Amino acid sequence: MSQGPSLIFDKSSLESLNLDEAALLDNFYVSNITPLFFVECLADLEKAIRSKSTPEQLVGSIATRTPDMQSKANVHHSMILKAELSRNLDLSKVLERPMPAGGTLVELEGKKGMMFQTNPEEEALQRWRRREFLSVERAFAKEWRAAILRINHDDLLSMMRANIGHWRKPKSLEDAKQMADFIIDNMDAEWLIGFGMEFLDMRREAIAWVHNDWTTRRKPAIREYAPYFTLLLTVNIFFALVLPTQLLRDVKPSHQIDLAYLYYLPFCSVFTSKDRFHAQIVPLFLNQRQTFVNGIELKEEMQKLNAYYSAMPDEVLRQGLFNFAQTPPRTRVF
Repeated sequence: MSQGPSLIFDKSSLESLNLDEAALLDNFYVSNITPLFFVECLADLEKAIRSKSTPEQLVGSIATRTPDMQSKANVHHSMILKAELSRNLDLSKVLERPMPAGGTLVELEGKKGMMFQTNPEEEALQRWRRREFLSVERAFAKEWRAAILRINHDDLLSMMRANIGHWRKPKSLEDAKQMADFIIDNMDAEWLIGFGMEFLDMRREAIAWVHNDWTTRRKPAIREYAPYFTLLLTVNIFFALVLPTQLLRDVKPSHQIDLAYLYYLPFCSVFTSKDRFHAQIVPLFLNQRQTFVNGIELKEEMQKLNAYYSAMPDEVLRQGLFNFAQTPPRTRVF
């Protein structure tokens, strides 16, 4: 089986694939299933209640297409942030790979080992595979969605202006990203730590501990000290700068869910979406090793691959996809 690049997709990309194309996706990529994927898909359960359709009719087809063989459930971004700020995570060692929950060191009768417990994200993925959509929604997705929607970008904008004054409106999305980076790099770092952690809903005792740790380490630059914290804060400052402009059309509250997908960018090599919102802003936050693929392009390429493999002799096809397609074709499939 291929151990291909790590991939994050949103609902828009996955639902455009048929079952054969989704199987090829699972074969050639390691899929990172983020909590946002469940939040986005399970919003359709409310539509099911209003329309008297069953969850299986609205959500089931997406669940059927969700990669299984090479998929991993990424831990929630709040846990990643806590791990970094408590000095238990070095983001530079992640290398665009999915971030599952870590194990716990245990010792029994003088023998040491690692114990892994099922985390909420993995449990959600297991229930998703069993098509227990309502259980996933009640247990996890509602709270994940509520936590994201609690972020108030109007408040962020007001708090920032109260401390650094008014600034010009960005002229483009690229300009807004540069302005957000400038704010991060030039604000008083001590104030920025407290402000950012409070905005990201961290507890006061955690803020005090991080301040003390940062001071003990001789007050390094924020990007060096806490790169994941820096990413989350930059994404939200960027969005707050853009909101009063017309650079993003028809911005809705649901875009906060779309925006939160950017919190997981360090944990993939490829991000794909058909959503115009993602197509505009995701490339601004990728590093040189990462790629954004429009969901329309992904669909076209999967169609070509499906046609290529479907044309193989029956005796080859009977071997199974994971045997005759261990790696992609060496030449481009047209």
